[in-house]
Amino acid sequence: MEPRYLEPEIETASREALIRLETERLRAQVEHAYRGSPFYRRRLDQAGVKPGDVRTLEDLGRLPFTTKDELKQSQADHPLWGDFLAVPFEECLRVHMTSATTGRPLAFLDTKDDWRGFYHSYARSLYAYGVRKSDMVMAAFSYGPWIGYWSGFYAAQDLGALVFPAGGLSTDQRIDALLTYPITVLGCTPSYALFLAEQAAKKGIDLAKQTRIRITWHTGEPGASIPATKAKIEAAFGARAFDLPGLTEIAAWGFECDAQAGLTHVHEDYCYPEVLDEGGRPVKPGETGELVLTSLYRKAMPLLRYRTRDIVRLANRACPCGRTLVAFEGGVLARLDDMKKIRGIIVYPRRIEEIVRAQAAVDEFQVVFRRVEGLDDILVRVDPSPSLSLAERDGLRGTLARELQVGLGIRVSVEAGESGSLPRWDHKARRVKDERTDVPF
Repeated sequence: MEPRYLEPEIETASREALIRLETERLRAQVEHAYRGSPFYRRRLDQAGVKPGDVRTLEDLGRLPFTTKDELKQSQADHPLWGDFLAVPFEECLRVHMTSATTGRPLAFLDTKDDWRGFYHSYARSLYAYGVRKSDMVMAAFSYGPWIGYWSGFYAAQDLGALVFPAGGLSTDQRIDALLTYPITVLGCTPSYALFLAEQAAKKGIDLAKQTRIRITWHTGEPGASIPATKAKIEAAFGARAFDLPGLTEIAAWGFECDAQAGLTHVHEDYCYPEVLDEGGRPVKPGETGELVLTSLYRKAMPLLRYRTRDIVRLANRACPCGRTLVAFEGGVLARLDDMKKIRGIIVYPRRIEEIVRAQAAVDEFQVVFRRVEGLDDILVRVDPSPSLSLAERDGLRGTLARELQVGLGIRVSVEAGESGSLPRWDHKARRVKDERTDVPF
């Protein structure tokens, strides 16, 4: 019988053993960042903290936070890599970019050991889903400087699985490969998984019946942690779908497990998690706060107390899988950066997706925040299944309007357009548009 854990000495370690390991790595990382990075030496000096002052995990709270805007400003002021680079440039092996809607994306460098740490933690996640050496894996992400394709590819290879390179293939070519080759595991964004199934269906292909896919994993956006979206993916592929949250700047920091109990485990030996309330205080189990991560392994660009802007709920129960790692209920619940305020009501796009994806007749959707006659309004455009009649489209529009009003606590405008009219994505989806100006949220 195959072992359930790739590294049981970490995944099932006692809390005392994990604290010892994290403390040792934290001390070394703070010392390294202070000695090697002008950015952190300046920040710690300003805070009146020396590396020797950080002796325990509780001392982490003495350090200042790090934000993405500060890193981008560092790279603008000190091109190309910023002054938070903590090793000689010649020691760096890889460069990856964060996604960006405006301006230059953030560039991240890794040493050889850094890169192995990133994809090996990713491999631990894949193993937890059930991926094994006997599998054939397709990583269907865009080929480019984004870390999702490369880390998924290397992670599967790290497990000894046979990897089918699909980064540069078209959707039609990927569908053909899934039909032709014994590919059993598919990795992609949740948006692209649904688009892939939709395009196959247009050709009369049922991926759930005509391929060998048994596991799909999804990263880049939170769709696979939303039950309605996960259910649509699993139905489309006849497979178990798993969510893999991660950040280019930190790690593929979390993973579901094969128990699929609604918990997301954290790779604590790679990044130390804090979940903090609005006042910067640690929340209690069962409470919600912002996830702040400190890298415990990356040396080229170590990050201390990095504000992810992700909202998570600290679990107050053990997972049936037996892992002892810190876990969050439901993965990433929302992003502070995505929060919108409409007529006094806080709205998160994730909640809209939860409601819209529950309608099986919706193939795709778009959310537009706008002003109508001086008042804030939410417009949800839906791309209905081509099998719907005009009357059924009207019925869908009315049903969604009612469901959204109940679920959000605010009236929402709903449009049902022509089938296939909304864009699809093979990387991170851009479903949300805010056409308003001069708004604080």
